[in-house]
Formats: sequence, C-alpha cells, structure tokens
Amino acid sequence: MKLVDELTTLLRDWELRYVFGVSGANIEHLHDSIHRLGQGRLKSVLAKSEIGASFMADCRARVHKTLGVCCATSGGGMMNLAVGVAESFADGVPVLAIVGQPPRTLEGRGAFQDSSGNPGTVDGVRLWSSISKFCVKITDPAEFWPALRQAVRVAMSGRPGPSVLLIPRDLYDQPVDARPGDLDRPLRECVQPALAANRDIERLYEYVMAADAPVFLFGAGVERSHHGGAAVQFARAANIPVCTTLSSKGAFPNTDPLYLGLIGVAGEPSAHRYLAEEADLLVAVGTSLDVMTRHPIAASLEQISLAVVGIDVDQNLWPKAPDVLVPGDAGHVFEEMLEMLRTRTFRQREPIERPVERYVPRLAAPIRTSSRRAATENGESDEKPFRAPHSRASVAVAANELLQSTAVEILQSYLPSRGHVLFDAGNCAAAGLHALRIPSDVTATIALGMGGMGYAIAAAVGAQLGSAAGARTVVLCGDGAYLMQGMEIHTAIEYRLPILYVVFNNGMHGMCVTRQQLYFEGRIECSQYPPFSAAGVARGLDPEAVLWTRTVASPFELTDALHEYDQAFSEGPGVLELMLGREEIPPFTPFLPNDAETYRVGESRKTESGPTIWQS
Repeated sequence: MKLVDELTTLLRDWELRYVFGVSGANIEHLHDSIHRLGQGRLKSVLAKSEIGASFMADCRARVHKTLGVCCATSGGGMMNLAVGVAESFADGVPVLAIVGQPPRTLEGRGAFQDSSGNPGTVDGVRLWSSISKFCVKITDPAEFWPALRQAVRVAMSGRPGPSVLLIPRDLYDQPVDARPGDLDRPLRECVQPALAANRDIERLYEYVMAADAPVFLFGAGVERSHHGGAAVQFARAANIPVCTTLSSKGAFPNTDPLYLGLIGVAGEPSAHRYLAEEADLLVAVGTSLDVMTRHPIAASLEQISLAVVGIDVDQNLWPKAPDVLVPGDAGHVFEEMLEMLRTRTFRQREPIERPVERYVPRLAAPIRTSSRRAATENGESDEKPFRAPHSRASVAVAANELLQSTAVEILQSYLPSRGHVLFDAGNCAAAGLHALRIPSDVTATIALGMGGMGYAIAAAVGAQLGSAAGARTVVLCGDGAYLMQGMEIHTAIEYRLPILYVVFNNGMHGMCVTRQQLYFEGRIECSQYPPFSAAGVARGLDPEAVLWTRTVASPFELTDALHEYDQAFSEGPGVLELMLGREEIPPFTPFLPNDAETYRVGESRKTESGPTIWQS
C-alpha cells in the first residue's frame, strides 16, 4: 500500500476521527486519501487558516484525552501551523503535525516553498525541532514506520507534546511495508503511562496523613492523567481541601464543599488566604507552579511544606525544593493512595467549609489618548478620548449599563450542564476564571503556554467535535481575539456546532490598555481601534442563517438574549456580542493592591455601580 494510504488507515483505525488543516499542493495527497479511505471514521476538517487548525487539534487532544492531528502544506501554510504547535509544546499537549514538503528532486534546488535550510531558505527541521518534542523529515519510504512509531510514542509519553513529520510530496505515492503488528493495537495501548515508584508513593501518603492541614492543588496534569478521577476520589475520601490552577479550573468539582477555589493571578483571595493562614502542606499535583500560579502565593510557599506529583518535574520552575517529589502519572499515584486509604487506619479529618471571597470589581481610570495619529493632515491634534462610552466618569454606573463583571455574573446561570467552557486571553478571561463555577460535567480550557489571542475561538471547534450528544460549548473572548481568529466561526457554522461565542466588545485590547493605564501613565498606544460589529461580521459568514446572533448593551438585554439562545437555538452556533459600558480593572493580582477590597459570595457587595448581589 502507498505511504499516504497506510498513514490514513492507521489514523482511522486508531479512532482519531479528525485531521484539522488547510489543503495545498504538498499535502493534498493526504486529503485525497482521507476522502477515499476515511470511511466516515476519519474526516478532514477545513479550518480557515492553519493557525486555527493547530488550535483545533490542540484542544481536541486536551479535552478528549487523545492525540490531536493537524496538517499543512509547505511554505506559508507550514509557518501558520507552527503557531498552534508551539502552544502545544509549551503547554504539554500531544499533537501530531503532518507537514508537506516539496519533492525531494527539487528540494534545495530552487523548489517553490523550499525549507531545506540552504542559503536563503527556511530550515524546516530546525524550525520544527525548536517547538516540538520530536521532528523528522522522511527521506526514504523505509523510514516511514519507524518515524511514525517514534513520533506518536514521544508525543504521548512523559510530558506530552507535539511531534512533527515532514513528508516530501513524491513520497506519498511510494509503497511501504504493511503496518507493523505493534501498531495494530489501540492507540492507548501503544503508550504506557509513566508509573511512579512505590517508595515515592508511600512517602507521599505518609506525608499527607501526618500533616495537620494539607491542601491539594490540582493542575492540568490531573485531568490529562491515566485516571484523573482517582485524585478527586482520594481528596474526598480523606476530606482534604482542593484548589485548582488557572489552566484546570474544572479538575475538581467546583461545587464540592472541599473546593477552596482558584489559585493564581486570577485566583480567589479566600483560597490564597487559606494557604497563608491555615495550611501546613501544599501538594501540587500535575502543575509546575509557574509564575501565573505562584505569583500571589509566593510568600505562603516559603512558610509551608511542599510536595509535588506529576510527570512534569522540572525543578527549575519551583520556588523551592519539594519536601516530597513523586515523578509519575498522577492517576496511577492516587490509585495506589486510594488503596492505602482503604487498607490502613488514618486520622479522620473534619470536613471544612470556608466562605468564598472574591475581589470587588473596580472601574478603571479614564482613557485619555487614542491610538490614531497624533496629528491630522491640517495639523490639528487628535489627542482625545477614542471611544467616550468606555471612559470612566465620576458618577455611578447606570443600572442599564453593562459591565464585564455583571456579564460574567449573569453568564453563570447559562453555562452548559455538559460540554466545554473556553477562556481566551485577556481581561474577560481573568474575570471569568475568577468568578465562574464550572459545572461538574464541563471541561474548562485556557491556553497559557504561549497565551496567544484567538486560541479559544478556533479551539472550541476541536473541543465540540466528537463530544457526546447534548454537549455544548461556551467561549469567552474579547473583540481583539475575535478580530484575530473570528473567521473560524465559519467552521462552527459549517458543522452546525452548538458553540456560543460570547464576545466582550470594548474597542480595545483590554489587558494591554490596563497595563498602559497602570504602568505608562495612561498613554494608550497600539491597543485601540475603531468600533466594529462582531455580530455583523458573523452574520456575513452565514448567508443561510444557521448562526444565531445578538448584540446587547445592558444586563436586561443580556439575560433576555441568553434565555432566547438557551431555549430555542442552543443546538447550533451563536455569537453574542456584549457592548461594554466602561472598563473595569480585572481581578488580576498584579494589577491589584495588597489590600484590595473583597466580598463574600452570596452577600451584598457595594461597588462603584452601587450595591448588587453575586448569585453564583
């Protein structure tokens, strides 16, 4: 059988289901093979750009615990695909990227889109090797099976990540040997989880049981582990409170009494305070304690014991050397710990109930300058507020004016009961992560590896495709992210996916403006743009009226729109555009003073907009 057909049938038989990409001269053989041999079990998904395709593959791998697959042709297609593959590399997500290359007879000899590394050309192998765990250019048909086997095993072993196969166009039609027997097994059987040593697990168990006030911090490694539910079961059985990181808010049921809340730069002050005042041991599971996580708890980490569990055990990332280190798959570790709990006597801890506290929303300072040229053609100054509705006045916010914090509060009641929630980069993500409680059968995803804008818009397609019947997806994104990747909504329309895109439209890159307000004396540059209609753009993508769209500018309009979508349109895609009245400082600890005002959830809170009640 031809190389390309062996590749297609293997991806099909491994039930990977989707190959995300954009076709082109040096990848078209793969798409033709999928057309001929996919049998409805392996399908091509045409993204609007290779960037979007790589984001889709990344998120499919994250939420469905599988190997994401994406592809691109050479040249510009290859360079676009690198954006999302770099995200997968930085965040430890298993992806297989298949990249077409010019024919071997032309490579290095003036080929179109040459990436041989010869003078004046991109070096494709060096490029991809810097953003992947494994990269190989196949130059002979005999290399195909060893290269593919290695690529998949490396992508899914240890700390996961992307693998890249560079395949010259003329090799697709070359015959290769029949599939090796070891690759006939299901994909998961081809890769064994990294098992921790029994002595390390035993020491961790004893350390946890001896602590007076241990706390678990669950990261993405819990959800992606061999059996992530084991960690949740252990925490519940032992009555040990749990926090989660920004990248994995749904790793522990958010409504469980043991859930203390989110830790990190958008975390909840009550969770941070518990670590500072009551905990004596933090067990970091599936998280490297990067700066986004440890920034607000750095002082607490110096005072308490630290244990670390997971496959990503790079000690250079930790603020101090762990007292206990357990390298290995978190699911396996807690399966063993559960067995110890069942067979040994242990101290029964009383369940704790701690009030949840969050930061009181605060209006931002007035925006003084615009992003337009400082002078017009006639020499007149253009230094004036760019969009007056977003400037903070000295009066209280009107009751019918929509603020980011109010919108997030209202959204809580309309999250799906099954499916996915995705947060894009920026202020709206900080507000959403800070305040939302994720339902128990819903995944929560944010890309913090490279942190690129627009990830969630495309990634939602990868999350929703292949989800169980009745699952829905909600995306929280800003208008800046929408301008970058909004065309991928066309892909959601094509497949009639139940994805609701909630676009926070404030006419600016909100977090950049916030930083310029705080750190650059309010000089706003390269962060604002003229008004546009996100809903209007979306309607232009949909001449057949598959897409539901609304634009709202008040809390009442938002509630009505969400109710309408929920009751009548939630089986298809939607774009809900929120026209924000004024800017708020996001609940992002680097932007807040140490004594920032907080409130208890469920109690009245007084803000610059007057008293209100948080109902989550």
